[in-house]
Amino acid sequence: MTGRSVATVRGVVVPLAAGVLVGLDADPTSGLLAAGLLGAAARRSPADRDTVAALPLARVLLPALIVVLALGLVAAAGALGLGSPVGAVALVGAAALALTAEVLGDVVLRRHPTRVLVIGTPEEADELAATLVAVGPSRFRIIGSTGSLLDLEADLARLRPELVVHTDHLHAQSVRGALAHRMRHGGPHVLSRTRFCEHAFGVVPLDAVDEDWLLRLAEPGRRSAGGAASRAMDIAVSGVLLLLVAPFLLLLAPLIAADGEGRILFRQRRVGLHGRPFTIIKLRTMRGTGSDWSGANDPRVTRIGAILRKTHVDELPQLWNVLRGDMALVGPRPEQVAISDRLGDVLPLFPYRHLVRPGITGWARVRAGYAATTEASAVKLGNDLFYLEHRSPVLDVAILVETVRVALFERQYDVDPPAAHIVLGRPAATPPTAEPAPAQRIDGAFSPRTDGAAAQWAA
Repeated sequence: MTGRSVATVRGVVVPLAAGVLVGLDADPTSGLLAAGLLGAAARRSPADRDTVAALPLARVLLPALIVVLALGLVAAAGALGLGSPVGAVALVGAAALALTAEVLGDVVLRRHPTRVLVIGTPEEADELAATLVAVGPSRFRIIGSTGSLLDLEADLARLRPELVVHTDHLHAQSVRGALAHRMRHGGPHVLSRTRFCEHAFGVVPLDAVDEDWLLRLAEPGRRSAGGAASRAMDIAVSGVLLLLVAPFLLLLAPLIAADGEGRILFRQRRVGLHGRPFTIIKLRTMRGTGSDWSGANDPRVTRIGAILRKTHVDELPQLWNVLRGDMALVGPRPEQVAISDRLGDVLPLFPYRHLVRPGITGWARVRAGYAATTEASAVKLGNDLFYLEHRSPVLDVAILVETVRVALFERQYDVDPPAAHIVLGRPAATPPTAEPAPAQRIDGAFSPRTDGAAAQWAA
């Protein structure tokens, strides 16, 4: 079964069956509403599905949340007189059909991954194949490579790929011209290596970022992607959560005061939207100002502070920053002003993460943990740029769901970021020690491409 067949079953056949079930229990109006909502919920793009599939908890819970929301709207419509009331048995049956289709569809796609032909060197194809294995279960499988356009037709006929990925091994314009010519007769989908890394690994290779890539972030559709909807969700969720956690924070106040020094609330200047500084609010967990990077065994952390940091409870006052508009629930983590300036000197792409509001959690937070070195910050930057390119309300909800797993079960200083070498353009160094360290210039600086050549670590 192909990906298109799975999409048809998920988006058409199963919603219609669920609609019939609801319609038989209530009336045709309720049945049509159920079919329409479940069909719309199932029609998430392959790129969205690939992104969520990289999050262990979200890939399980997000489809369930979407189905529950869709059927909740059907039940609400019946209760408001817009249709006949729907019985619990019919709703549960419709949910079971939709969720079964989601699970079985994922199983089928993983057993029959998209066949990928790489136009590039065997070493480039091997690197992508090895990274697919290292990252985990994938919807893609590298089936071969070709280093010559003269062999392209024969390789397409012999290997029958569903996707062609072209690298910079050959002249990019020649490759694109040949593939565009081939499109007249049908054929596989086509992605550049950069776009493939985004789809397959959820990262942006920093050495591939050029002006064209950056200007995509300024396109009207991308600039507003998730803007109003995400801000409305930020206000609603942060307001409700602040009311719920306020009594808990009041109980913590005397414990923090007895164990530390200074005020209970810690305020620090961080870099926000468009590079404008703002004052972030956290529960105090350290002695002193905490003006440098911190690590897992930082001696400045107090006893109660260690618990608050491990459970991320110290971040809860940032809900006020979200309500004020300084931050969002989801976005790149805000960096200290001094550290941000140092990172901007050695990572020229770093300021572009300020194109969106910083978040309490984010794609880089759940995928790459905390950064305590410049190299780790570069890896997180590759994840942040991916978020800027692909952000949406659905992705934000997936990140929020995954944050629960990260906060409860993952040690943020011990995270091994997936595809770090893809981001860096070279093997990542040995994980840093847990001791705090100031920003250091490593091999050089990332620079966006300015002359058509790939960016490099520049001395």
